[in-house]
This record gives sequence, structure tokens and C-alpha cells, in this order.
Amino acid sequence: MTVRHIVWDWNGTILGDSRALIAATIDAFDTCGLPPITRADYQLHHVQPIPPFYERLAGRPLSPAEQARLGECFRVAYARHREAVTLTTDAAVALERWAAAGGTQSLLSMCPHEELVPLVTAAGIAPFFARVDGSVGPDVAHKAPHLARHLEGLSLEPAGVLLVGDSVDDARAARECGMRCLVYHCGDEALHSRAHFTDIDAAVVPSLGAAVDAALGRAWEGPGS
Repeated sequence: MTVRHIVWDWNGTILGDSRALIAATIDAFDTCGLPPITRADYQLHHVQPIPPFYERLAGRPLSPAEQARLGECFRVAYARHREAVTLTTDAAVALERWAAAGGTQSLLSMCPHEELVPLVTAAGIAPFFARVDGSVGPDVAHKAPHLARHLEGLSLEPAGVLLVGDSVDDARAARECGMRCLVYHCGDEALHSRAHFTDIDAAVVPSLGAAVDAALGRAWEGPGS
């Protein structure tokens, strides 16, 4: 079926903050006195939700107090690294191309809603989206329930919708909701190693422009295609 609507992910997809997320996690582990981790460790072990991810990185169970301290140290470090973050290189062009082709689009993120909306507005891309939804409340373990509510809010049938994200959780959420997904993998700075997506048989694209090409039924060229 033809793609009529794209749901875009925010962190690591429209917002090019993969490097900041990884660096902030490395800093948090260092600040909390836990064993040092590398970018490769992050990419190998990354899962959702975050508590088991931290335990995989630490190599042992972590107490609630340790989880809370890691979370706070991460937020402080991310705020510092976030200052250098911009939109993904071709994000604005990809949004413009899809809109010009007559498609509709929306934004769905696990970022808290009250934080997400000002960021999207400040980036100057809010007018592209029919709906912007961040997470609300404590249910932030997985994206699938949020995606289902997002589609319901837009009155969209999943068969005509494409999710473009950067994580295994994005791919699984799309599958659970009965829609297609393309995974944007930015290379060495991606949150996951490419092997994660081979394991779940997800289609990977090297750029957001390539995702739009695929949605329009065109082939894309380049590494990872």
C-alpha cells in the first residue's frame, strides 16, 4: 500500500543527538564511579527501557539508588552535550520534500511532552507536523503504546503509515502496531550497532532523505542501502 503519512522519531532521528546521548552516558558512569564504558559498549548493549540497559553496561544488577543517581548524572551531562546538538543534516530538507509531495507527517518521541514541544518549536519545524506527541506519565518503557495512541489521535490506519526512527524499539513498536518502519542508522555514532537490526529483520537507510525516497517508492543509493 502507498505510504500516505510518516511518523518521525525525534532523538537520534530528526534531532542529531546520538553522539550527545552516548557521551552523556559515558560521563554518567564515570561520575558515579562505575566501570568505564566506551561507545562500542553502548552500541552493543543498548536496549529499552533504560534501567536494564544500565545494568547491562555495568555488568551487574543496580540498586534503585544507583539507577536514580545514574539518571540524574545523565541528565546533567546531556544538558551540557546538548548545547552542540543540531537537527540531523538533511532533516529539514526531508520534511520539506515529503510535504511538497503531498504527504502528511507527525512527530512521536519518548522525550517528555512538556520538554519536546518547545524544542520542536525552537527548531522551526513544528508547522510540518499534524501532531507532536512526547511521553506523558510514567509509562515510558516502550514506544508501542505511545505509537498506538498517536495513530488513534490522528485517525490513521496503520497500513498507510511509515515510522522512521533509529532504534530497535522503534522497529518493534511499528511491528506491534501493524505498520512499516525504516531505521535511520547514522554510522559510527548510531545508538545501536547494525547487528541489532539484522537480528530483527529491519530495513535500514543511511539518511532521512533516503527514507523519503523509499516512502515515495524510489530507490536510494549509498552505504547501508
